[in-house]
Amino acid sequence: MKKQIFLTLSILLLAGSVDSEEQKKDLDARIKSINSNFIFADMHAHPSRFHRSNIDSISEEEIHRYKAHNINVVVASISTDMAYTGDYDTEDGTVPKGQYKPSSGQSFALTLERLQRIQNTFTEGRAVHADSPSLLLKARDEGNLAIIPAMEGADGLEGDIENLYRFYEMGLRLIQLVHFRANALGHIQSHPYSPGGLTEFGEKVVEEANRLNLIIDVAHANTETIKDVLEISKDPVIFSHGGLKALRDQDRALTDEEVILIAKKGGIVGIWPHGRYIESVTRMVDYIDHVIDLVGPEHVGIASDLRGVSKYSKGFGREANFSAIAEEMILRGHDDETVGKVMGGNFFRLWQEVSK
Repeated sequence: MKKQIFLTLSILLLAGSVDSEEQKKDLDARIKSINSNFIFADMHAHPSRFHRSNIDSISEEEIHRYKAHNINVVVASISTDMAYTGDYDTEDGTVPKGQYKPSSGQSFALTLERLQRIQNTFTEGRAVHADSPSLLLKARDEGNLAIIPAMEGADGLEGDIENLYRFYEMGLRLIQLVHFRANALGHIQSHPYSPGGLTEFGEKVVEEANRLNLIIDVAHANTETIKDVLEISKDPVIFSHGGLKALRDQDRALTDEEVILIAKKGGIVGIWPHGRYIESVTRMVDYIDHVIDLVGPEHVGIASDLRGVSKYSKGFGREANFSAIAEEMILRGHDDETVGKVMGGNFFRLWQEVSK
């Protein structure tokens, strides 16, 4: 009798395992099918921690990690306020996290050198420069990962618009105005909070970014700065990575009002798998669903902040399991078009609009 029970349980477990494997295969096939019709994008990341580590380029291992999860384009972001906040490596050792007063030209030089690291990645043949939406499509069709060089916090401009042109020549195609500190452009949403909106120089940068067809990112910006950018910019903008106050009230999150304002401009709100705030991929999709319910599926995307945070949402992890996000959306009943838009189709649409 005991043998019979054991045999029955074994058969049931085996059948369940087979069903699970079949479901996984079906999900993988469906995600690949969606990806054949939509660009999949990571709207904000620091692959290989290239911006802070003492390395020359983004690693092949990191590139492969993105390809394994069907990502076509990555926004590789340089935290240009490092000269003020530390936490980066040099040939001589580590500059610890702290408060610094950099010399003139130091932040600019750090930014330029990090842009060169991205260029080295292109030269070494690991990825290609996403110089335009059409080149991104070409890279996808040829099986290459495309990278958009970006600034996180425009401190590297050092208050000089000429530096924006220099960075553009080095491949910059996206600019996030502020990061961990209020700067010459605007103010931040997190500690140490300072009231105020976009500065006169910030207005000039927004106008020139529009002229150069740069994507503008208002992540980390406070409400006043976001509203000022939306008023001045002729193009839609992104808030690349953060949370939602409606689901968890924390300083790196948007109010529903801010989400609606960004969406009305045609913009996108990026949800990130930050384990400190969003504990799991399941919860992450709750955030995605909230934006969809609030403003529709055309105004939400994803951003990993890969190598920029110490803890990731369960199910996403340090291996950057983007596929888990698409799987969870499918299991909740979202159609292919909605999944495709969220996984990157919205970002690609916005870039096309910015590039007109």
